[in-house]
Amino acid sequence: MILRIAAAAALSLSAVAAPASAQSLTVRFAWYMPPHTATANQGEAVAAAIQKLSNGKIKVETYPSGSLLKESTMGQGISNNTVNMGIMAIHWWANQEPALEFDTIPFLMNDAAKVLPLLKGDVGKQINTILNKHNVEIAGWGFYGYAESYVNTKHPIKRPSDLKGLKMRSEGKLSAKFLKAQGAIPVAVDSAEVYTALQRGTLDGAVSGLSSIVARKWFEVGKYITAIHYVPLIYPVMVNAKWWHGLTAEQRSTISKAIAEGEQSNIADIEKLFKDEIAEAKKHGDKVYRPTPDDLKAWQAATEELAKKDYLQQAGDTGRKLLDALAKGARS
Repeated sequence: MILRIAAAAALSLSAVAAPASAQSLTVRFAWYMPPHTATANQGEAVAAAIQKLSNGKIKVETYPSGSLLKESTMGQGISNNTVNMGIMAIHWWANQEPALEFDTIPFLMNDAAKVLPLLKGDVGKQINTILNKHNVEIAGWGFYGYAESYVNTKHPIKRPSDLKGLKMRSEGKLSAKFLKAQGAIPVAVDSAEVYTALQRGTLDGAVSGLSSIVARKWFEVGKYITAIHYVPLIYPVMVNAKWWHGLTAEQRSTISKAIAEGEQSNIADIEKLFKDEIAEAKKHGDKVYRPTPDDLKAWQAATEELAKKDYLQQAGDTGRKLLDALAKGARS
């Protein structure tokens, strides 16, 4: 693995793969989520399907669990072709493209099965137009799971007011603004560093999907979890655009088909994992709170409109067009 990582890292960051042979191709494919998460499951399934559908003509070198690119460097790594393909959160482009943080707006959409057709339509076209400016394209869709949930070391968080005074790892700009509005202290920390920060007390808690809280074992150092079906976070399979269009039509078709084959199973996976992850956290002694209907109304009141307002202030007309496309698609 060390040699493989070193070889990939040694590639020039500006290098673009030469046109691929019609007979064979090697694909570098990375993701940063740990094993036994929906994203990692999807990555492994896509890699296997590509090799199977191509009858072995397309080889896939996988770099899982952030072994080559971390959460904070994946976008750049796809853009400059350090990897040809990667799975990453769409909202991690928000520093450069604020409109792509739309999927973190709480309660905007709460059913991944209904969101997928929209992504395959006008919404997806708009996203690709934005990403193309960065030499990135989406080859297929996936979901990380449901966000946002909360873990902390101090006390149960039943309502937004319970966040007051806590130093919380935020997940994007909208998350940070929401935490601050509730009297919490938002801190930007890479997911790979949260465990140690909770252990040392430099963080009181963290905002993330339940998948990260459980898969990264944050429940070992934060004993209180609030599990909420906020929104399904979009984690597409992204490709370096110049590399992608240098492939043959047959190669692109094979890879696209392999990704599409796993989209429905990915949705089933996130639904199952949400329940399994709650059970796993409880098994390790954590107190897991699911909001009552009244408490859930408090979360909705505190988050939804505030997040939309903040989002549109940052994202402008591009963001409004994305929200309009989502609303139109949901009505059709």
